[in-house]
Amino acid sequence: MPIDVDEVQRRKEIARATLAVAARDGARAITIRAVAKELGGSTAMVTNYVPTRTALIINAVRAAESRWRTDLEARLEDLVGRERLRTTVEWHLSTEPDDLLLRTLWVEMLSSAHTDPNGVDHREPRESRQEFVDAAIAAGVPDAELAADILSLLTRGYFISTVEDPAYWTAERAGRVARAVVDALVED
Repeated sequence: MPIDVDEVQRRKEIARATLAVAARDGARAITIRAVAKELGGSTAMVTNYVPTRTALIINAVRAAESRWRTDLEARLEDLVGRERLRTTVEWHLSTEPDDLLLRTLWVEMLSSAHTDPNGVDHREPRESRQEFVDAAIAAGVPDAELAADILSLLTRGYFISTVEDPAYWTAERAGRVARAVVDALVED
């Protein structure tokens, strides 16, 4: 008789194991075999739910996205106008250790786009851009769509910059940039 497995729970376990491998050994060390070993099971235990290395990375990043959304919503709960926009941008420019690890995975995922066009997660960038549109509208930015494009390019560029030189891109430096950009976008 087959074992009844909760697919959502198994994908979460695989995501945690993927992050553990990446945190310990680096993003390049993520393989189906390494994740299966981390879980203490066979490669079939992984491939039944996440069939490729790129899918492992996407699964780990998507698992983090729900935590990100909850955190952002909590920070924005009572904020309005310019402060809401500034906090949204600063949140996207955070430099928590888990963020850096996930950005490394994000860059790794993007590097496989030429061989696996389905390996790029388009959902998160679109959700982030919509958050910028909403926050820009709330702040009274005259062209919220353009503001969202600028902020999307800023944050995506920041992701790469923090992978390239994490020591330079401190929270203070990123916050200063976020404030300057928001101040330039919001008319007084």
